[in-house]
This record gives sequence, C-alpha cells and structure tokens, in this order.
Amino acid sequence: MPLNDPKPQPFAPGTQLRHYKGGRYTVVGTCLIEATLQPGVLYQPLQGDSQHVTWMRPLAEFHDLVTTADSVVPRFVQIADANEKALSRSTT
Repeated sequence: MPLNDPKPQPFAPGTQLRHYKGGRYTVVGTCLIEATLQPGVLYQPLQGDSQHVTWMRPLAEFHDLVTTADSVVPRFVQIADANEKALSRSTT
C-alpha cells in the first residue's frame, strides 16, 4: 500500500492493545460489519471475568482520538504486535 494511504490498517491477530481507560485487549481477527461493509476488529479482554467474550468495534474507532479531562489521547495504543507475542512465548 502507498505510504500516504489514508485508510486505517487492521491489526494482526495476537496484537495487544491498551484502551485509554486502561484495559488491555488482544486482537482475535478482523471482520466486515454486515450492515455497512466497513472493516471491523474482533478483540478480547486480557483481564477481568469476561476474557472469553469477543467484542467487535469498527476499525476506524481503533484509530480515533478521545478527549479526556486532561488531554486528547488515542482510543487504543498498541503495546505488543503479534510477532512480539509469539517471540515472548518461544523464549520463556
């Protein structure tokens, strides 16, 4: 893809993300939202009692900025990519 492509890119399965409110999530995969045919991301929490629940959010929202009381921050920040996760499992 061209470097100036304005479309947000999906995350690879296994990518770990931190939500601006502090929750950590792992990407399960991508999907198409049936009603809009927009790309979506399937993800699961890495903490709490709902780790078995798979959530879906439109891909564009993963790249949104959110206004908090302190500043404007990204909704999600990548904390590990799928390759880092696989590497850490193989070296432990």
